[in-house]
Amino acid sequence: MKKFTFKTEQPTGGWRSFHSPTHNIKYNKKVCGHLTGDNLASNENVKIKLAVVKKDVNEDNNPNCPWKWIQVKGTFKTLQEAKDWLNENRERIFSQFKLYLFED
Repeated sequence: MKKFTFKTEQPTGGWRSFHSPTHNIKYNKKVCGHLTGDNLASNENVKIKLAVVKKDVNEDNNPNCPWKWIQVKGTFKTLQEAKDWLNENRERIFSQFKLYLFED
């Protein structure tokens, strides 16, 4: 089974100083989630959010979207700790959920 990969995208443009970098979670070279948090610059309270395919299209009263966001319970102290947890638990994640892979 392949491992998750990660890519950090820095903000660009004239307002870039007001935005934080985006930390994407990738599987098979496609984005399937994000690492978010209160203050990622200081590596505090990192959360994992994954896009998963809905079991029922109407489960959240939005039939136009085949996927939804889920958040892993708990927080992590550092980005690296969150990344390691994802790769250590990927079999369990794939046994419970079908990840939605965003097209580029």
